[in-house]
Amino acid sequence: MTRYYLSYRCLICLPVLLCLFFYTGPAVAETGEYQVKAAMIYNMIRFMDWPEEALPASAPQFVVCVVGKGGLGSAVDGLQGKQVKGKTVFVRPIPLSGGISGCQVLILSDQDKSITASLLERTRSSMVLTVADSAGFARLGGTVGFVLQNGKVRFEINQTSAQRHRIRVSAQLLKLAQIVQEGP
Repeated sequence: MTRYYLSYRCLICLPVLLCLFFYTGPAVAETGEYQVKAAMIYNMIRFMDWPEEALPASAPQFVVCVVGKGGLGSAVDGLQGKQVKGKTVFVRPIPLSGGISGCQVLILSDQDKSITASLLERTRSSMVLTVADSAGFARLGGTVGFVLQNGKVRFEINQTSAQRHRIRVSAQLLKLAQIVQEGP
């Protein structure tokens, strides 16, 4: 991509992401916490880059896979058909034991820690962005974890996980995130 295109993309998308990031508690409650998180996921994707082999230029779809039937997974269904990175978003539910081949994003919705740890181990060498809203997810090895702080939706990014999955996160997005390290 050209430097001009990247700068233009940042000027357009960053204000939207900033607005979502600084939502207040009552606004989150009114619009739905999970809808806010889904919108944040959609905007975060714009500030991340996948390797060519994980997201070929010829691929017509950007695949978001969802494990579980929790609120986040349901809200992410609203991304179906939207455009991102020149591709149409396709939301695909997968069973707990299902394969993640072809997924660019893996949403873990309503999973307990033992299941989360197992899924993270299965994705360890995959080029997939892992996202959840369970406490401590990013510290467990996930890439993006949502947290509520003082009634506001915030997100944590585990840069080690992003690097392991070969996903490049823009500096603008990292400035908005709480950076966490893996550990207990």
